[in-house]
Amino acid sequence: MPAKKAAKKAAKKMAKKATHHLPSHNLRRAYEHLGRIDILEGALAGAHFVQVSALATLAQQQLEAGRARDGADLLRAAEHICFAALAPEPGPGAVELVSADLRAAITAELHHLTRRAEDLWNDAESDDDQAHETIAAIYTAALDQAAAAYARGAYRPALELARAAEALAHIDVGFTARLLDTEQSRRIAS
Repeated sequence: MPAKKAAKKAAKKMAKKATHHLPSHNLRRAYEHLGRIDILEGALAGAHFVQVSALATLAQQQLEAGRARDGADLLRAAEHICFAALAPEPGPGAVELVSADLRAAITAELHHLTRRAEDLWNDAESDDDQAHETIAAIYTAALDQAAAAYARGAYRPALELARAAEALAHIDVGFTARLLDTEQSRRIAS
């Protein structure tokens, strides 16, 4: 009897895992990320707005090219940047009050995400150097900002930015994409 139950559980796990590779799964993910970005983007300004806009544009191009997984991952990174930008930070000189156990868990997760991002990141040349440079610049900025946020005790933004970098590390930089024109990419949220 236990062997039958284990076999059933394994089959159920494999079926669930297989759905993550379906194009419809990635299209749904992209749709959900884009919906949340649409809601959050209005509250962004400055560099975060430009980064999110650039990633959303690249994602749209990837979706149109039939690369739903890359599109969904670009939008996932953009969503994490939105959450990092909007997360409350402790006031000047104040540190977010967290227990020692929670701080240890946050530190471990930040190191895990950073290590995973660095392991996955492929700094190879792409078919479109401008798109690759944009993604690389946002990836580097996310890691740098995550470390700075953690150092000042802003743990939520630090984790969100590390998650954004990890999501960007999943992108296949060999894709061909057009970036938006410079005027559109430099707009600032009103």
